[in-house]
Amino acid sequence: MHSRWSKAGHTKEEVKRFIPALEALKEIIETDYLKKQSVRDYSPGWEYQQIAVNEWNEAIEQILKLITIEKD
Repeated sequence: MHSRWSKAGHTKEEVKRFIPALEALKEIIETDYLKKQSVRDYSPGWEYQQIAVNEWNEAIEQILKLITIEKD
């Protein structure tokens, strides 16, 4: 993810300084903002609930992807 951060104007050294904070943030997200399970109740309106679950899970995935920086 260095390229994404460098596009935002951060140097490689700055990104390396972010790593401890980003790893702490990643841990918080993975423990407190869990991905939601698929809808199991197919009552009227279940499609909207499933869309919300899918959007939540995708948002969490995108955030984790952004803050995961491989060390090199």
